[in-house]
Amino acid sequence: MRIPTPIQALSAAAALALLAGCSSGSAIAPKPVGLTGHVHSYMGHVPAMVGPMAAMKISYHAKKGPGFMACPATGNIEYISDFNNSVINIYAGKFHGQAACGQLTSSNGLLNPQGMFVDEAHHLYVADTGNGNVLEFARGGVTAIATFVDTANGNSEFPVDVTIAKDKTVIATNIFAPNTGIGSISTWLANGTFVGNFVNPNSAADYFITTDNANHIFWNDNTLTLYTGSCPAGACGAFTSTGATGFNFPGGVREGPGQDVVLQDQSASGGGAQLTYESFPGGPAQQCTVAPNDDAVAFDLNEKKTHYFYADATANVGGEVHYPSCAAIGTVPGTSGGLPIGAAADAPGDI
Repeated sequence: MRIPTPIQALSAAAALALLAGCSSGSAIAPKPVGLTGHVHSYMGHVPAMVGPMAAMKISYHAKKGPGFMACPATGNIEYISDFNNSVINIYAGKFHGQAACGQLTSSNGLLNPQGMFVDEAHHLYVADTGNGNVLEFARGGVTAIATFVDTANGNSEFPVDVTIAKDKTVIATNIFAPNTGIGSISTWLANGTFVGNFVNPNSAADYFITTDNANHIFWNDNTLTLYTGSCPAGACGAFTSTGATGFNFPGGVREGPGQDVVLQDQSASGGGAQLTYESFPGGPAQQCTVAPNDDAVAFDLNEKKTHYFYADATANVGGEVHYPSCAAIGTVPGTSGGLPIGAAADAPGDI
């Protein structure tokens, strides 16, 4: 993939609203784009941007009771995070309607989890929005083995996604900080040492993030911009717009085959769409519908990048399709009243 030379960021699209849930029910309140003044408080916590249908399902009723773990120690497993229930459901093998083999809940330290990432050691990293941190779990574990906290803003951030760079740097996007209303990127060394907080160049809200094998970072925000840059050892340099076009509502992002960049468009015509970019600037080289008439938010690809796992916030399921064709494979059920947002695959081989 050709990495673009620095160019100006895309102009803001039609105003969108960030959605903040009321802790006592499912009512939602808007937070306008481009808020630059100080924000003293919010009702509830803040979910990553979801499409209009899914937005109506935002609520806060954390699932009670301990999590459980009965998943195989080896082989393919997948994680789907549920913002509403503060749950991560874990499934084994292909999606074919099976129940979860494991589950992490609020008893395991979760509060409104969103984006996730599995590293080469099969550890799960979770952007735990409600608690303002990133949690790391070993495969099969129900207790976090590490907690990553951004100390730059008084331990006050709303992380919505996380990735691990090839140099082992832990990198999270924050939708915004309560004391600024502006999104940012937080970075840590693998040992948990906080490195820095890097504010969105457009004073906008940060969404989903990924890295590639060359340590390039790609992330999107609510100005419909897909950025690129790098954060060697956590020290991020300047981020510039890739000039990517052709999406309406940015969702998850991942590296595809040959360093292509794959982005989930939550509001594409006909349902959530998988977009594959082979060069920038410009539109996708290929696309197809992932979740017809639904709202696919974040996704992950298995190791051989032939299977695509997504979180469907509207239908309250996890879904699996072939990549790049989007040919359906199956779905798995979410928890009652759930709002799936994040997806991650621990895929040591093809399935």
